[in-house]
Amino acid sequence: MHLFTFLFIYKILNKQIKQAFLMKISIISDFHLGFGTGTEREEDAFEAAKEAMEKSLDSDVILIAGDMFDTRVPGTEVFVRAMQLLVKPMKAENSVRISRGINKKVEDIPLIKSEGIPVVAIHGTHERRVKGLLNPVEALERAGFLIYLHCNGVVLEKESEGRKERVCIQGMSGVPDQFSAGVLEQWNPKPVENCFNVFILHQSLSPFMYAPHLLPVEKLPGGFDLYICGHMHEPKKSVYRESPLIIPGSLVTTQITKESMKPMGFWSFETESRKAEFGVIENQRRVYYMVLDTGKVGREEIEKEIGKILETGHEKKPIVRIKLKGKEKELLLDGIKAKFQDQAIVSFRKETEEEKIQTKTIEEHRLSVQELGKKLLDENLRGSRLNSKTFEHIFELLLENKTDEVINLLSKE
Repeated sequence: MHLFTFLFIYKILNKQIKQAFLMKISIISDFHLGFGTGTEREEDAFEAAKEAMEKSLDSDVILIAGDMFDTRVPGTEVFVRAMQLLVKPMKAENSVRISRGINKKVEDIPLIKSEGIPVVAIHGTHERRVKGLLNPVEALERAGFLIYLHCNGVVLEKESEGRKERVCIQGMSGVPDQFSAGVLEQWNPKPVENCFNVFILHQSLSPFMYAPHLLPVEKLPGGFDLYICGHMHEPKKSVYRESPLIIPGSLVTTQITKESMKPMGFWSFETESRKAEFGVIENQRRVYYMVLDTGKVGREEIEKEIGKILETGHEKKPIVRIKLKGKEKELLLDGIKAKFQDQAIVSFRKETEEEKIQTKTIEEHRLSVQELGKKLLDENLRGSRLNSKTFEHIFELLLENKTDEVINLLSKE
């Protein structure tokens, strides 16, 4: 074959192979719908989620990497508003369809409107419930609003100009950190041939976080074209085994730290170019975090610092967190908060308090109340010689107020 002819044919075939994997994926995580209920921040999560979903309507697929809700049993209003958010992608025109399931029966996915943009979601740590009870993300699948994954997957297919484009998404929902490596090993997910393969999970990953029992990034399965990990609230883009690894970050500030000052948003990813772009949520509440030495500043200086922040102008009241270090003295902090209450949400943290909490847990800012409770329960039951699986079951039963079952289980043990 003539060299020119060979190169021409190779170029066409190579182009067709690349085009076969062309899809635009929107990646969102940690909505925390219901966060701040009863406070002036109760709309923050809903407004950010609405903006992210509306900006994702030009995508072929929308992936939600866990913690869509802030609690494992969201209230009726929160649940209804979540469904309203999911209606818009269902109404959008799209040619992506479910081709087949992986350890999941396609006929068991009752999507209300199959011609919309598929939303694929996993549950997170805030939504995890005891085995046998429906979690809210799973409930949304049964209601026909999304595709729910936990140790299974789906192949999505789009036909364009006579070509079929396939993306395989496999996901592991949030599991306790100490069991994550074992669950992955037992499941042992593999990439699917002739697909762009996406692996999505909701875990604390080492080295992106530092605490006991974290899942080492090296434990992730190999061979996937894109890795996505929810749960960690600071957005990041990294690489694992030459494939992009995206940490979407949170849409709303739930724990105020220095990192909270960074913009929050979602990601758009193109499978052909493997290009990932971060989209900032414009309608978000600004966060300011500062450290002040009480040995050098008094109330007047603190008020001046807050005033400087307010000079820039804000559509929403900004969150101002001030960490006070040094010798304690009477600063009338409640008076400062009251003075600015119509302009900002001001809060203080004394360094001694923060250090005291950190002696209990390295990840004070990142653990939910449930995770903190789990750690304390673990410490109290450590001497009882319960195996880890029994301990996990006990904790989940306690979350569901199933005390009788806990007593029966402990009696058997």
